[in-house]
Amino acid sequence: MKHALLAILVLSVIPAVALAEDFPPLKREPVLEEALPAANPPVKQVRGARIRFAPSRPTGRHRHPVSVVGVVTAGSFVFKREGDTEKTIKAGDGFFEPAGVTIERFDNASSTEPAEIVAYYLTDSKDRPLIEYLDK
Repeated sequence: MKHALLAILVLSVIPAVALAEDFPPLKREPVLEEALPAANPPVKQVRGARIRFAPSRPTGRHRHPVSVVGVVTAGSFVFKREGDTEKTIKAGDGFFEPAGVTIERFDNASSTEPAEIVAYYLTDSKDRPLIEYLDK
């Protein structure tokens, strides 16, 4: 009987050990670190939106009256802030659009697949407009 209980105990511990190896402890990996610009109004509210882009869809030149923090949740984008180098950001990458800075490009990089972001607008009011489109 003791051997049977010992065997059950050993067999019940093996899956727990294997599970611990499959799922390591929490791992934090930085994806974004930016300072809020002075142009940002006092943050009293965060407004979030899931935004989907058709294949090859550009956003067009624009800027925001509030800072925007977000993450690419699907696909990839060509991203360029005024004064910065153009880069490609992909699913899992964070992005930051400072208040008042022109965004030259935020375009779906794929001609065949849709892409998606989740954006959080750091605003002072639920009524404040979130985007201003600019002429080319």
